[in-house]
Amino acid sequence: MDISPDPPARNKRSTSISSKTASRETDSQASPDTGESPVAETGYPGNRDPRFYESLSLCNEAMLRCTSTMELFQELCRIAVQSGGLKLAWVGQINRADQTVQSVASAGDTAIEYLDDLQVSVDPDSPFGSGPIGTAAREGHPAWFEDFLHDPRTAPWHERAERYGLVAGGALPLLCNGIVCAVFTLYSDLPQAFDEADRDLLKRMTANIGFALDKIQQDAERMHLLDALRESEQRYRCLVEQSLTGVYLIQDQKMVYVNPRMAEMLGYENAEELINQNPLMIVARKDHDKVTENIRLRLTGEVARISYNFTALCKQGHSIEVGANGARATYRGHPAIIGLMQDITEKLHAEDLTRRHLEQLETAFMSTVKMASNLTDVRDSYTSHHARRVGAIASAIGAELGLDANQQKGLFIAGSLHDIGKVNIPMQILCNLEPLTPLEMEIIHEHPQSGYDILKDIDLPWPLAMVAYQHHERMDGSGYPEGLRGEHIILEARIVMVADVVESMSHARPYRERLGLDLALAEIERGMGTVYDPEVSHACLQMFRAQGFELPV
Repeated sequence: MDISPDPPARNKRSTSISSKTASRETDSQASPDTGESPVAETGYPGNRDPRFYESLSLCNEAMLRCTSTMELFQELCRIAVQSGGLKLAWVGQINRADQTVQSVASAGDTAIEYLDDLQVSVDPDSPFGSGPIGTAAREGHPAWFEDFLHDPRTAPWHERAERYGLVAGGALPLLCNGIVCAVFTLYSDLPQAFDEADRDLLKRMTANIGFALDKIQQDAERMHLLDALRESEQRYRCLVEQSLTGVYLIQDQKMVYVNPRMAEMLGYENAEELINQNPLMIVARKDHDKVTENIRLRLTGEVARISYNFTALCKQGHSIEVGANGARATYRGHPAIIGLMQDITEKLHAEDLTRRHLEQLETAFMSTVKMASNLTDVRDSYTSHHARRVGAIASAIGAELGLDANQQKGLFIAGSLHDIGKVNIPMQILCNLEPLTPLEMEIIHEHPQSGYDILKDIDLPWPLAMVAYQHHERMDGSGYPEGLRGEHIILEARIVMVADVVESMSHARPYRERLGLDLALAEIERGMGTVYDPEVSHACLQMFRAQGFELPV
């Protein structure tokens, strides 16, 4: 987010903060009695050096470009000195264990010498803790020193500052997740280096640095999540490959995947011998019609899952009785059937194994839902875990309304996937810290349709696609994409829309701070019966206020 104001055209340029201060003094002497504000030769308000604006702009670019905290700290220091004309700049991280401030980045010809063995503390009882840096760290507000060499707060460093020509500056606290984690300190070789307007801009810039630090941390967490997802995928593949139950995938009248256990069960040396073969090749003639019809029923969507037994033909010519449990799925964007196959000669043993493996498939399905939800979080780091929390709140509202366990589960899944359409929104829009343009808002408004398109072909007993499509509709017709009213919005979408509002307002966004649960519930109460479904709203308010339901973390 660029916090720099739009300055006049840069037709004349100063060379440093020093020239800015000198210009102020000259103008002040040239017009003592006119009552008019002096006009800067640079064309900038308050005689502000244009390099000041340039350095702010470069800092904004660094916030978007840097991928690590240390890289960003070093860039900020370099820009302050090289582009801002300052004498010295450094970032000190706060060591909470001993309450000291330790330099982690710096710039300036004398930075290394000045910072060598420099003692700074955040402890108010320490002689090194009463200065601007310690004050800024404790209070969370910038601390300015106009006359370093005579300011009593900076007494412990007077000799050092005089030796290196440091006259004035400021200490700016940097926040990580709302807590001061470091202090960005700027030094000038002239007094009164920053006027009120400069200070205001620098204060706003440090707030944006806090957003950037949060984003860097979230990006690191996102990469950790991606690694975890890859590891989870590998574990799942190992589970399937080493399963004691046969696993197969049928698509376009061919077996496109067979695990080693299924090949072994049918007497084949390896699974590759069965890949791309017609599934009927392993089915006894007497069961062809049954198997063919069961495949058709699932691929057409008439049924989602079928369990049945049939006689299977082995490679050596003998047959075995097998139990198959297959469900409609999507593989590489097309309908398919994923199934388990088990030799049921030892029926009781086979039933136990099938039951356990079905539980594993259920766990894998919920892991897939979680993975899809996490894909949205990975792309939109500012709304990390938003979808999962919406699912949890929606499920709790469903319980409050008296819906059964299966409906509550469907609400959790629908809430977890309601924003999946955001995968089609460009990253630069999702991570934009500035107000969105009308065109960008139009692109954002397309995510319900995108979510519907992604989910519409998934054959499950819950209206996931319709919830994704309608969760931004409103009871009074003020929502989008269709402006639906009242009962034209399905119940599940009415529940998710309320959960979405409560979760969104209760957490911070890049364009605003956290509003909190109380304001979120006040919004639901305000719109109850007009914007939001009255029964759903009442259940939500009752759940939080009367029963003490807590926001998911």
